[in-house]
Amino acid sequence: MDKRRKVLVVDDQESMRILLQDLLEAIGYGVALAGGGQQALQLLSSDSFDLVLSDLNMPGMDGTALLKEIKKRYPELPVVIITGYGTFHTEKRVMREGASGYISKPCTLAKIEKTLASILSPQI
Repeated sequence: MDKRRKVLVVDDQESMRILLQDLLEAIGYGVALAGGGQQALQLLSSDSFDLVLSDLNMPGMDGTALLKEIKKRYPELPVVIITGYGTFHTEKRVMREGASGYISKPCTLAKIEKTLASILSPQI
């Protein structure tokens, strides 16, 4: 049985999904990919994940709408928003909506790793 933590990566850009998948798998996470909010909700209904890492700006259901829907359906599931278009006000808004973390692009692997580890590590 696979004991790795599973992360659902949601991004409308395939190159970003693959990059994040490669980075996360290299540091030991299991990864599933979704190209948008609706696909992410379908995957969440059929599989379990430890965390969702979602882009903010996506066509159709954007990251904020996805965050709200996840918090309605899976209130305990951590969601981290990652964006290249964020501002301080955007960060405050998504954190108010229930995001567990916020990462601005461009970012380093260390920043992603630290953010996810701080959310997924058991509190002592």
